[in-house]
Amino acid sequence: MSLLKCPNESPEKILKLFDEIYLKTRIFYLLKTALDLNLFDYLNDFKSAEDLADMLNTNLTLTEYMLRIFTELGILESCVKYNDNTTYRNTETANIYLKKGSKFSIINPISYYFENIKNWENLIDILKNKDNFSKTNTNNFFPEVVKRMADECKCWELQKVLNYISKYEEFKNAKKLLDLAGGHGLYAIGFSMLNKNLKCYVFDLPNVVEETKKFIEKYNAKNVSTIAGDFYKNDIGNDYDIIFTSYNPGGKNPNIAKKVYNALNNGGLFINKQFFSEKEERIEDYLNNMEWNFSKPAGLEKSRLRFTFKGDLNFNDYLKYLENLGFKILEVVYIPELLGFKDNSPAKMIVAKKL
Repeated sequence: MSLLKCPNESPEKILKLFDEIYLKTRIFYLLKTALDLNLFDYLNDFKSAEDLADMLNTNLTLTEYMLRIFTELGILESCVKYNDNTTYRNTETANIYLKKGSKFSIINPISYYFENIKNWENLIDILKNKDNFSKTNTNNFFPEVVKRMADECKCWELQKVLNYISKYEEFKNAKKLLDLAGGHGLYAIGFSMLNKNLKCYVFDLPNVVEETKKFIEKYNAKNVSTIAGDFYKNDIGNDYDIIFTSYNPGGKNPNIAKKVYNALNNGGLFINKQFFSEKEERIEDYLNNMEWNFSKPAGLEKSRLRFTFKGDLNFNDYLKYLENLGFKILEVVYIPELLGFKDNSPAKMIVAKKL
């Protein structure tokens, strides 16, 4: 091999790949650091890098570069004063979503990324363990997840879904609603606010409904109660005019759908909002499915695709099953369209009526 002869292929593709990844990784950890410092809580008003560095007890040069980067990302805005001293403050988006004290803060949901990245840092251990996956204790897992999901959904999706469902005459005339595997119960609470004659019940695991009760108390939702149980094993009640369910492990399971059908009154609505992950077409799909298979929750058997479990039906088969039970599919709503911004989410909301 001659040192003076170039290889057959240029390293450009590999170098560009790592440059792009490294750029985004640095921004990722910069955002984590900013949230750890509660940076955005200090920037309601314009402040200089010097002021902020004093408040945070951080290095001035690094603090100034951090502020410049966030300005370029559109998270902060800057203003140059008469003495050429640049100051910075939050954009409206940062004020709403990135301040610890904001009622619409998404810091808790975002923390999911910072926790999960640790799995990727230790991926070799996960790969070599083969079938010896880490077990997730659902007793602690689900109560924590519902808190995170509450913070996430109340920022946008909750309101969009509530307003959309409220158009149905069946909802306006409903007297009894079940939020199945309702977790935080915010959907049931919201439905009870839109229909004052509606009695709502949140069904979930015993340790989860203890968290639900806190939200019910927080919003003084007098028409909302809880039912403790396991929907795989226990009866879910009856005489419901509406059964609503969102992003839960049984959302694509035929046995749960049959329970729902039996628990609904004739003419009642079944509203099911779920992720239907069916295709593996992009790198994001492969990554998401890898991450889904990093661990196994105790008591639940995951399938290969993200957000699917043993016994789940794919989207088309699930619709056919509902129709065979006696439901009429009124519509299927694509959640990204409902939210008003595009993403790669496979989430859909099925609205079906018991005939």
